[in-house]
Amino acid sequence: MSNTTPLDETFYRIPSSERYDHVLNLVKKGASVWTLADVEGCLIIDLGSDKVLPIWPVETLASAWGEKDYPGFNSLEINATDWVEKWLPGMQGDGFSVGVAPNLAGECIVSSAEEHAADLKN
Repeated sequence: MSNTTPLDETFYRIPSSERYDHVLNLVKKGASVWTLADVEGCLIIDLGSDKVLPIWPVETLASAWGEKDYPGFNSLEINATDWVEKWLPGMQGDGFSVGVAPNLAGECIVSSAEEHAADLKN
């Protein structure tokens, strides 16, 4: 059984670049982002050359995305201030990238933490 709502399904159909811009605008306005975590830490997806932390603008999108392939993971809220001041600098130091609002097929814009932080300042 899926946790997605009709609104979530519509969001997933928006092109990756538009989902990326939407999330940037929400964070700039102080909205939290959501990721997936288990008892050992956050979900990091290994894409070979990139280690990617996926994020979403709402909890239901994060939960729905993780339920099929990552059943042991739960949604984790990261407030906008912590995202910009703590998470992105830490991810930059660790060499992690950000996957912004992947759809159910896993398609999204992936950027370095440094690029993502710069986009948030523009």
